[in-house]
Amino acid sequence: MPDKDSGIESHKRRTVLKVGGASAVGLSGLAGCLTGGDGGSGEETTEAPDTTEDGGNGDDGDDGDDGTTSANDDMDFGGAELNVMLNVGAISTVHKEHLIPRVEEKYNLNINTTTAVTTEQLTQVEANPDNPPDVLIPDVIGFDRAADNDWLEPLTDHTDIVPHIEKIDDKFVHYDGIGASWEVGEVLPVINTQLWDSTPDSHASVMQDSNSTAAVPFSWSGGPYLLLMASAIATGEPFDSQLDVDAGFDWLEENFAPNVSSEYGGVASAKQQLAGGNVDTLNLFWDYMVFDMFQDDQPIDPLFRLEPTGIAFAESVGVTRNSDNMDAALVYANECLSPWFQETASEQMGSGVTHEDAEVSDVALEFGATTSDEFDQLTFPDFGYIWDNRDDWAERYNALF
Repeated sequence: MPDKDSGIESHKRRTVLKVGGASAVGLSGLAGCLTGGDGGSGEETTEAPDTTEDGGNGDDGDDGDDGTTSANDDMDFGGAELNVMLNVGAISTVHKEHLIPRVEEKYNLNINTTTAVTTEQLTQVEANPDNPPDVLIPDVIGFDRAADNDWLEPLTDHTDIVPHIEKIDDKFVHYDGIGASWEVGEVLPVINTQLWDSTPDSHASVMQDSNSTAAVPFSWSGGPYLLLMASAIATGEPFDSQLDVDAGFDWLEENFAPNVSSEYGGVASAKQQLAGGNVDTLNLFWDYMVFDMFQDDQPIDPLFRLEPTGIAFAESVGVTRNSDNMDAALVYANECLSPWFQETASEQMGSGVTHEDAEVSDVALEFGATTSDEFDQLTFPDFGYIWDNRDDWAERYNALF
């Protein structure tokens, strides 16, 4: 989901993961799937309630037992601390309200969380090579950079402790097993249905026919995605190829820029603009960000799987290679990939699932959540192409808008 160059929001459960040195690390502000409000990171500032102290499980009363037998079933970490970096918004909330209380109680762990977008998570790993956070929850774009730097431990090398990895569909296991997705969805345009006479049926028509659209900032990953989508439209080449962005910029200038009335600076403000009719479209947005609007019967429609391609996102889990508590980190990854947690996330976020024994919730299906089969209709961009060119593209994009 989106990403902004911003500070890291820390949340204290028992102690707080100390972060620093980000300004000295040359990572650009690009991440995958995020959410939030008008805060510095595009993140809602409301914290999830802490259920740890009263022993709440945050589950449905069966302790999330999915029947899987593994080497970690009898593990007790004696109150050891585990540092977990969570992506923002609903992603952070579902971990804090449901997964973390379960893992703390089941394995006798004290889990400290820091909330940060994908790029900021990578920055902390690079800035603290000898004492990195133990667990990362980034979008899959982060694994491209992590793989190049050998920062993460392959989960597939630890199937005794992470047995759920063996039931994750291969397309959701990334970069030789250093990460695996626990939920999936789509980056897409979202329209106010009261301001459109008919529903657009392509990315081109959404961009061309809008009367007043809010464009995604380039510092969010949706910025490069929007540029690449325009480049795919202009050239007729596949979205996941190394597209001609000169053609994309020309297409945006002629067909899209005249319809842009604002560039949203935070998710909450963007949703308010859309619901209030100040804009007719958000371009581009992450589907789970508007799930609450769908549940509230607001006049919005996320336009799933448009032509020429749908843009995939996949929120994932990884364990740092230099973790001080590798086994506990692997246990967290396993619980994150479990059918119980995936189904909880599906119900809370409207997301798709990746475990063969998990089912997408009924309310998520009604929303339009991406199933495993429908994911094949979506495409990731060329992440390496984005990382290599993002700074140069940003200057042109920001000048255009």
